[in-house]
Amino acid sequence: MSGRSSKRLRSSEPQGSVKRPNQEQDPQPVSQLEKAQELFREARESKLYNKLLDLIRRRASPQEFQACYSSIFKELAQIIVGRNDIPVPPSGSYLRDFSDLCNPNRERERGGIKMMQLAITRLLEYIKTEDEKKPTLQTPASNPKPTIKESVKTAWKTVYVGNAHELLKGAMNAMYSESFEKPYANFCAIIQGSGTGKSRLVDKVADSVFMIPMVLRPTGDRSGFPQGDMADGQPLLGFFCTKTTKETLELHLQRRYLLFLLKIIAFVDGWINLWKRSGLGIERVAADWKEYLGPPLSPERLKMYTTAIDPSPLRGFEDISDERVEFDHLRNRGSLILATHLKTYD
Repeated sequence: MSGRSSKRLRSSEPQGSVKRPNQEQDPQPVSQLEKAQELFREARESKLYNKLLDLIRRRASPQEFQACYSSIFKELAQIIVGRNDIPVPPSGSYLRDFSDLCNPNRERERGGIKMMQLAITRLLEYIKTEDEKKPTLQTPASNPKPTIKESVKTAWKTVYVGNAHELLKGAMNAMYSESFEKPYANFCAIIQGSGTGKSRLVDKVADSVFMIPMVLRPTGDRSGFPQGDMADGQPLLGFFCTKTTKETLELHLQRRYLLFLLKIIAFVDGWINLWKRSGLGIERVAADWKEYLGPPLSPERLKMYTTAIDPSPLRGFEDISDERVEFDHLRNRGSLILATHLKTYD
């Protein structure tokens, strides 16, 4: 990606205003527009444009495109109308706008600045229009829930301070070694108040410990960070909140969750096989996996969980829904496959 650009987008309207639908002129604070411009300047220095290009090359689904630019759009909506529950714009109409605004080379091209001005104007008009359609839906006036503090977001980008992650790694290693002698599962709860660094601590450990992160948070939670994971356009949390009925007895849920875990293992196995061909040292595997997967709503992470909740049977487990097959048999078969993969990775 290119370095920081010294140019800024300039509104085609008088300074401090942008047009909105059905009105001649709607005052827009300069600082607000500048924040929006700064948001996309940062995006041009990230890998977002490369991810969009990759999705375009492989003709991804509209849902994958929306997931890719969902995070930056929600930040933009928060800046413009103070809410992040505005529907993510469809890729069929707005993919070009996000592509223009995230392209690090666009403003150096002939007519590029004008294209970027048009793109940001279209997005602002979309946000304003959607905001007017549902003015009482989680707006600050009607639903005064706290939003994510900028200081919390910024903290995730700063250098980690302290050695709490080393202490947690030590505790995990000790628990794992002792579990061979005790009939207990390896569970560890991290209990502390909101905003004290629990999620950041686990994220830091993921730099050196291979981890499959999962953030289970409802979409209505506007104060927590990071955002909750999504799968197939819905919060991943919903997958684990299925009410037990005659059709979803405990045994059925066990099989459902086993299939979920098996599909995640298959996804990870596919990535590791590609990673091994790269010839990189084993000491980088955890960090490389973390970078590949990305934060919640990143394309690869969304793909992993969308694949995992798909109820279609996995190869080798076509009988997973057959009640005549004992669950312990399925579980043991899954454990054998996992052990085989782990031996291959060594």
